[in-house]
Amino acid sequence: MRRGPGLLTFTTALLAAFLLAAPLAAQRRSLPSPSSFPDDDIGIGSTRARTFRVSGVVADAESQVRINGARVDLQALAGGIQASAFTSGNGDFQFNNVRPGSYELVFAEPGYQDEREHLELDSNVFGMTIQLRRLASSANPGGPTVSVRELAIPEKARDAMGKGMGLLYQKSDYPGSIKQFQRAIQVYPKFYEAYAQMGLAYMRMKDGEQSEKALRKSIDLSEEKFPDALVMLAALLSSTKRFADAEPLARKAVDLDANSWHAQSEMAHALLGLERPDEAEKYAEAAVKLQPANPALHLILADVHMQLHNDPALLDNFNNYLKLAPNGRFASQVREQRDQVQQRLQNTQAAPAASPSTSNANP
Repeated sequence: MRRGPGLLTFTTALLAAFLLAAPLAAQRRSLPSPSSFPDDDIGIGSTRARTFRVSGVVADAESQVRINGARVDLQALAGGIQASAFTSGNGDFQFNNVRPGSYELVFAEPGYQDEREHLELDSNVFGMTIQLRRLASSANPGGPTVSVRELAIPEKARDAMGKGMGLLYQKSDYPGSIKQFQRAIQVYPKFYEAYAQMGLAYMRMKDGEQSEKALRKSIDLSEEKFPDALVMLAALLSSTKRFADAEPLARKAVDLDANSWHAQSEMAHALLGLERPDEAEKYAEAAVKLQPANPALHLILADVHMQLHNDPALLDNFNNYLKLAPNGRFASQVREQRDQVQQRLQNTQAAPAASPSTSNANP
């Protein structure tokens, strides 16, 4: 089979958007950027459909004191985490321009149990009050060591980090966010999450040199144990076709967090760039299994099946993408290539069987 045009370009464009929001809460999940797949997502930021606002406050369940700097993730049930925010000094949080749909709000704060709130969004939501309950003991020896570290981060550093995240994700003010991340690092020099977010801000500004520098610093400070920074750097390197350098970073990220679809998909991307589709298939399939409703991942798997010349699987990948994103960023190109694959399969099925040898015919 002749390789179809341009799908690896799709994969490169998609994976350039696989930029993670490094968690301040315990490192138990990888977070997609709220701007990932801007035309294919179903959550934040649409100007083409009616949108709503979600706001509320987060407080301590016992004292009722409002919590400053708690992390709030807006997660679409069919599309992953769409946006992240941190509560203000009054415990307030807010998301704007949210499309109708099914969501969960996930609340996290070191020293507290995570909390989830389900939303069926069809109107503005105001005045939510979420109460977080403290863990049985913040000194619990069985608790994760990351919580101990996070509790040691000074409040000024966390405050600057929260402001930087808001500027980066909600305002797209990349220079402003970098200044806040730098302030966080001045207060807490080992703040590797801040270095990672700074690397992302530089990446959005198309300053690859500074982005790589900040991400490598994050990796060094975390002793190569922060998967988000590893994945972001792998994405940066793959975007400039440095696949051989990206592959060990993505592999390390998968080893640290096999449940990260970002890490799995970035590993597939690097292996595709190295023209190792047999290996890439395993990671692309793992990414799809982790996030089956993410349309972009079906294109990555399609790129794998293109290299493997597997037309039946490729057709399934295209159809799955179009079911999830019929008006998505790549929909017209996918339809065109889908039609070409269907025609090839039909031609193969309709090909006449070889005629029997005339030498065997009766005289």
